[in-house]
Amino acid sequence: MSDAPTRPRGRPARNDRPVGETREAILAAALDVFSRRGFEGASLRDIAAAAGLEHSLVRYHFTDKAGLWRAAMTHLIALMDAHMLEGWRTARTLPAVDRFAMMVTTYVRYCARHPEHARIMVHETMGDSDRVTWIAEHIIAPQHRNLSRMLETLMDQGHIPRSPVRPLIYILSAAAQAPFTLAGEVRAAYGVDTASEAEITAHTQALLGLVLR
Repeated sequence: MSDAPTRPRGRPARNDRPVGETREAILAAALDVFSRRGFEGASLRDIAAAAGLEHSLVRYHFTDKAGLWRAAMTHLIALMDAHMLEGWRTARTLPAVDRFAMMVTTYVRYCARHPEHARIMVHETMGDSDRVTWIAEHIIAPQHRNLSRMLETLMDQGHIPRSPVRPLIYILSAAAQAPFTLAGEVRAAYGVDTASEAEITAHTQALLGLVLR
């Protein structure tokens, strides 16, 4: 019989990282794995391996995959809000067209830094699940309300052509995300790194040039 010690039931494996750092590592790994494999294709063991942690430690902090998915997406929203706030603080007193340009610039940069966001959204929203409902309620609805008001103002002022707002929002979002979501394709086809400063700037300028009069 083995004399190896066993951990008390419910206790995680030993981990030398601080609790906050451990949770951050798990959340970052979860976003990466969910973005590559989707919810159904990911496992807590995959996520633990990506974080360099034992499976029991992931379960100790997040219990199950559904809970970890929600926590990871909430973490991603917080990252996006913090990133977008930087641009908003700079542009809040500017005319609407300049606020829009700053918003697009900031969002494109966020998409470049966090391509996992759009990849997770594509994985999830091709189907119909409680996760899609969660995304619609916590991400899409608040973002689209704010952007709708800005676009209506820009149309009223003649800075963009009059068009239905909802399709325009999806066109703008997809255009902002595309080269970073499809970074492998762009690298293979053109030999460029879409995360480089030059590519981010070029993409921002191209997008604004297409939209604004």
